[in-house]
Amino acid sequence: MITDDDIKIVAAHKEYEKGKLKLQQIEKKSNSFFSKKWLVAASVLAIVSLSGLLFLLSEKSSDKLFASYFEPYTNVIAPISRSDKNKSTLEIAFKNYENKKYAEALNGLEKSITKENKTALHLYIAVTNLKLENTNKAIAILENNLNDSNTWKDKFLWYLSLAYLKENKTEKAIETLKTLSKEVNNFKKVETLSLLKKLE
Repeated sequence: MITDDDIKIVAAHKEYEKGKLKLQQIEKKSNSFFSKKWLVAASVLAIVSLSGLLFLLSEKSSDKLFASYFEPYTNVIAPISRSDKNKSTLEIAFKNYENKKYAEALNGLEKSITKENKTALHLYIAVTNLKLENTNKAIAILENNLNDSNTWKDKFLWYLSLAYLKENKTEKAIETLKTLSKEVNNFKKVETLSLLKKLE
């Protein structure tokens, strides 16, 4: 015979099962909400990480390209002689330039600027600044003196494109190289086209 206690146990068990089922549904909803939050957070983190990685790779690529294409412009202003007697500040500056003593060379070059030699010396000063890691200063000098002389324009454009590349301003580097590739006088014609191809 079924007693009242048996009925109460069955009823309690049914209520227990209903409650358990409700809790499982609530838990499932909260887990799915919790999972969505984590999924969104993980996605954002992945995007940020990937962006950072791409930036670092492009920066390293720009640095490698700069290093492979950059070489200081040859001294054509004050060829070095063996004697150190009676040398001008300009000659000493170029001796330092050729001996890779760029800080001393920069000081002498800046002191030697005259109206007649300013365009040429600005090129050497910009190149020296690139060697000394003063890239923004080099860019300013190159941009300000770009159109001062047709004789030196191709050199200014070449070093300006390299300076932009060093600063990871790839679009400006490409634009400058395209301008340089159209110049009749281009002392780095092959390198210009090669670098342009690598950047595009």
